[in-house]
Amino acid sequence: NSDKRPCPSFRIWQQESVATFKGNEFFSYNLSTTPIQSSLDEITLSFRTLQRNGLLLHTGKSADYVNLSLRNGAVWLVINLGSGAFEALVEPASGKFNDNVWHDVRVTRNLRQVTILVDGILTTTGYTQEDYTMLGSDDLFYIGGSLNTADLPGSPETMMSYDHRFIRVNAQLQIS
Repeated sequence: NSDKRPCPSFRIWQQESVATFKGNEFFSYNLSTTPIQSSLDEITLSFRTLQRNGLLLHTGKSADYVNLSLRNGAVWLVINLGSGAFEALVEPASGKFNDNVWHDVRVTRNLRQVTILVDGILTTTGYTQEDYTMLGSDDLFYIGGSLNTADLPGSPETMMSYDHRFIRVNAQLQIS
């Protein structure tokens, strides 16, 4: 059955946990006891949805954060290391990513260089602003939604009026 995908695997600091999302459920992890301090990040996830706008992944607050979401059917990435945001919008050549088909996303960051790859072919590379290279977060880490997505830094304006959530997200995160 094409509806079945493996359960999501979250690799956070080499530990694995498994979560499944249904309806408007989401995953959150409190980073207050194990804060992120990294200069090298890799995020891989797969998602499937019919929603045009929604949160895929978020961590951080105010000036240090990563926000990965759908914005009008395109993949939207915002990374801020404290000196201004790097923003990337990845759109398919035809159609949108909210087509109820599985899509694979890979985000890598090495110091200031950020690359986002969608479905193995659509790539955007750029740099965060200024000389800041460390991502620090001791806040909540969200996958697949949040209690109030509109309040998260980096969330697209399209999510400001109400909360959007995904039905299915498989994610893997590795922070070195």
